[in-house]
Amino acid sequence: MRALTTVCLLFVLLALGGCAPVIHFEVTRAPVWDTDGVSRIAVMPFEHGAGTNERQIAVHLAAEAAGHVLGTGRFTLVPDTVIQGLRAAGAGIEEHVDALLTGKVIEVRGRDSTYSERRYHRDTVVTVYNREAALTVSYSLELTRGGSVVVDKTRAGRAGDTQYSYYRLKSMQRLLQECSVLSGLAAGLAPYTVIETRALMAERSKDKVLRREMKGAAAHVKRRDYGAALGAYKKIYGEFGTFAAVYNASVMHEALGETRAAIELMERAAKETGDPEAQSRIARLNRRLQREEMPESDREAAERADKAVAHASGEALGVLSPRVRVWIVNTERREREQAAAAADGIAAALARKGVVIVDRENAGVIETELMQVSGGLSDSDILNAGSRVGAGVIIVVTAPGTGIMRRLQIRILDVEKGVPVFQSGLDSNWNI
Repeated sequence: MRALTTVCLLFVLLALGGCAPVIHFEVTRAPVWDTDGVSRIAVMPFEHGAGTNERQIAVHLAAEAAGHVLGTGRFTLVPDTVIQGLRAAGAGIEEHVDALLTGKVIEVRGRDSTYSERRYHRDTVVTVYNREAALTVSYSLELTRGGSVVVDKTRAGRAGDTQYSYYRLKSMQRLLQECSVLSGLAAGLAPYTVIETRALMAERSKDKVLRREMKGAAAHVKRRDYGAALGAYKKIYGEFGTFAAVYNASVMHEALGETRAAIELMERAAKETGDPEAQSRIARLNRRLQREEMPESDREAAERADKAVAHASGEALGVLSPRVRVWIVNTERREREQAAAAADGIAAALARKGVVIVDRENAGVIETELMQVSGGLSDSDILNAGSRVGAGVIIVVTAPGTGIMRRLQIRILDVEKGVPVFQSGLDSNWNI
């Protein structure tokens, strides 16, 4: 993907309890599609079938598409009535609009079902009501001069709702809107920004000279001078060979938009120091690089994963107590990389809200021990491990399922009480 990266430090938080600084920076990415020369767009009414659901969702999608176009702040939205009027009069539209965004509702499907469920710790069986919706649409962006098509896509989405009362189920129209088939439209049209969060590694050595040098490098970070910080951390690594310095140097490379340089530096550090955190860092950097260079269809899947991570983070924040120490553990055995990416995203989101996250470096060995337990992991196994790393709460992350049926799952365990306090649901917010 063509990428234009602009880095801006928003703020630096000194976490409580001796944790290392956390930096948050903006990364601006180029639009997915080539929209150079396009400044005026008209969103035409979406075509649809004869059914009420088809008609209503077509109207909603056209309005949503118009909102995405305006929301970019880059384009003038030309009313579709202007285009229709010009065409009715036999006049050309090229002088009035640069591109037309058109769409069609291809398929709408819905299904209601029920099943029985035994209440937790109760001898009662209840009926659970489920409603599912599936929506397939196509849309295209066509230039008015020359008639070339910038993009022609078909998107499918699914959404669902589960309740203990039939009358509390979301309407079919609401679920069709939640299928999010136009979710990547704004990023396709115009540059967009994402917030990246990275924690710098604290220096644990008692060497006063080394600690003073590391403090000086961190001061460059606070002043938003990433280039100077990068040079300082590399100099410290050359003189002292401390892994914290080279790790932080790789973060500076990343903040400057130099992902490949960050990977090369960590590969060198892995050979020279043998620190196990180096391989974990390399894997995370490679996932980012793949994300930057992946095809559009794969980026759309990544966007779904990002939304699920954002939803999971919001749900977690709703049940976490203030100042609690959180351990985020990946217990997925088959799709560990998928779950690891989600765990990283949740950790970053919680850190931005000031939540104290257990140091992944210290907890890594214990997490590896957990994965070597034969058979299924019990809550008791996980809680005992959480106590060892000093966590008050454990967020267990998995990513079961395959293809479009894969979903993010989290369970939140209270270490002191020894009980689960949250379990993720089955609705579309968790689809990845």
